[in-house]
Amino acid sequence: MEESKEINKITIKEVAEEAGVSVTTVSFILNGITDKCSLETRQKVLHAINILGYRPSRVAQCFARGKSDNIILLADKHKTVLQQAESFQLVRMLGKALERSKLNLIIRTYLAEIYVDSADAIICAGTEEETFRKIAAENFVPLLAVDSRIHDELFFQVLQDFGAVMKAGEERFGRNFHVVLVDMYSESCKREIRDICGDVTFLSEHGLDIVPRGNIVTVNESLMNLPELADREKLLVPAITDERVDAILDCYTKAVKRETVTTHVVRI
Repeated sequence: MEESKEINKITIKEVAEEAGVSVTTVSFILNGITDKCSLETRQKVLHAINILGYRPSRVAQCFARGKSDNIILLADKHKTVLQQAESFQLVRMLGKALERSKLNLIIRTYLAEIYVDSADAIICAGTEEETFRKIAAENFVPLLAVDSRIHDELFFQVLQDFGAVMKAGEERFGRNFHVVLVDMYSESCKREIRDICGDVTFLSEHGLDIVPRGNIVTVNESLMNLPELADREKLLVPAITDERVDAILDCYTKAVKRETVTTHVVRI
């Protein structure tokens, strides 16, 4: 057990030193970028990976195939039944879309080890920015943020367009409504939502007792038929739609192909 623990501490810098190349060269090879180095250099790096025990079999397998056809969805906010329902809806729709593209979806509720070698991309849903950046620092596959506001527009981010949510609410209720959301968001994303919407109720472990009286605007389908809210007028501007899933897949494709785009932040 202790030996395995030490192996997991091997870093990309140690791989580079063992192979006699730069960290950048190792990252290129781990990321499947083959036009930046010679075959001899590639072999030296893969040899170093095997010597040091840096996930050798999986790295070699993924490298040989060019890609794994796996995408990890990291979604770690599952404290309540409502959060689980919203997460399941995203998993269901995203899983179907990926299946049509012959891609596999791997669900992770946490990353015990920050380094991942079994996927071509990681989609972080509601992940806090600090955690997102730690994952980005240790992995050489594209990272996408969903419902997380990352203050670095080099990363693709797919966010709900809460300006459109507010506009829909005003068309239905005038200014007489309150925004109620199941809490599936990072703290920086929640701050941005409050900047747009004003006073927002985020439902987490506190239950429905904190929902204000009056009209409700929400993006969460799970809130629409709850008996506790049956006496309220409600408007749903759905967060999880085919359009949003398509946007996630489009960002994934552009990230993997390293396409140059004018913006990496997409609001749906």
